[in-house]
Amino acid sequence: MLGYKLRGCVSRGARDQSQGKKLPSVCPGARGRRSSTRRAPGLGRSTVVTVRAGPVEIDEDDLIQGKDRYKWYEAKFCAEDQPAWNIGSFVSNVQVSPLYRAVTMSVEVSRERIPLAAAYKAAGQRAVLRVNNGLERHCAAATPPFPEEINNEPLFKVRGDLFAQEIKAVREPISVKAHLTVLVTRKEAPEVWGLGPDDVVEVGPFAGTGLDLRNSPLMAIYACPTVVIFVEGRGIATCRALLESSSDVANLNLGFRRDVRVYYKVPNGASVVFKEEFAAWEARGPVRVFTTTASFQDAFDDDDTLTYDPETTGAIILVGGDEEAEKEAREVCKDADINRILADSVEQAPVVHLAPNPFEHLISGKPRKPMRRKSREQREAEAAAAAAEVEAAAQKEAQTAAAAAQAGEDDEEEHGNGNGNGNGNGYYSSAKSPSAAAAKR
Repeated sequence: MLGYKLRGCVSRGARDQSQGKKLPSVCPGARGRRSSTRRAPGLGRSTVVTVRAGPVEIDEDDLIQGKDRYKWYEAKFCAEDQPAWNIGSFVSNVQVSPLYRAVTMSVEVSRERIPLAAAYKAAGQRAVLRVNNGLERHCAAATPPFPEEINNEPLFKVRGDLFAQEIKAVREPISVKAHLTVLVTRKEAPEVWGLGPDDVVEVGPFAGTGLDLRNSPLMAIYACPTVVIFVEGRGIATCRALLESSSDVANLNLGFRRDVRVYYKVPNGASVVFKEEFAAWEARGPVRVFTTTASFQDAFDDDDTLTYDPETTGAIILVGGDEEAEKEAREVCKDADINRILADSVEQAPVVHLAPNPFEHLISGKPRKPMRRKSREQREAEAAAAAAEVEAAAQKEAQTAAAAAQAGEDDEEEHGNGNGNGNGNGYYSSAKSPSAAAAKR
């Protein structure tokens, strides 16, 4: 018992010394009692041994008492000690439109070499490339997230599992290569645009978190069986990655959908990117791709084969950050009463990865800020502020509608009260009105 107490005193003394505290002259376990007795093993019942407790001394050269001993027991996540940048190899560089090039490279995707925080996990993430040790360029990834099945062997190895014929031995990390295609323009990434076999390309941690598909109602395939996708510009890269995603990553589950329509807006017929892959996309499920050189509204109205229910229909807007194009697509959704909308302008929340040692604040002595629950007054104030914002938005929308109605009345008074189609007898244009969307329903 005394030996156990002495070992406890040694460990407490090592911890106090690492925190700069003065060591006690007498072991705390022996305070108030200068001696202790215990029976010596192998001796008679009446034989006792007297042990006196003295000052505890810490040997700095003893690793058992080292201040960083806790690091021996920290969890080691795979690839956490690997370099952030990895060398890739050139595969191809194809001009897919007058504006864009599709550049393909062979990159490292092994979980033993690429940590999870730096990996490509969701459609909509951007590849970070560096050519010939130049500037970092963020490029739209047109390849779907790499499937988990290609990492079966590395993941089996990092768990420490062994096959029947194997023995425990130090092995080099397993390398797994996969093709990565990015869509670039000369203006945004001139080095990647001109990438060739003689150039050295490095791939860094992927930027962004991608589409917030997991938290979107569109993931419910039976509650949202119909999906319409509005695509423009570099958004076609994200669309390709989303439609070609495998079943072990976040995807649309095309085989279980009732109808998936892609409305692809381009300046002219020569600007259609990945046109040769449209047939493969349509073979994956009930997918149909429509290209238009006019507007999203015209493409949606001209699709006479689409029959949908607004309550079970979702929309995905992939325009590569173009605010005007996103606004136009949202107007189409508003006229069609489609409220479930997922846009690439809003990414999913960052993932919080586990720390190697969740108790480090206890060992190091640095206090961790405690989590405090919001008071009732704070929650009510936040709810009131949110309600005020909604009310202000509703008032603004009502004012805009009233101004539009007043402008229409003024225009009617100026041009007459006829019911023509824009040829001088009235103010309606020949374009399709929101009633076309109502007719589909």
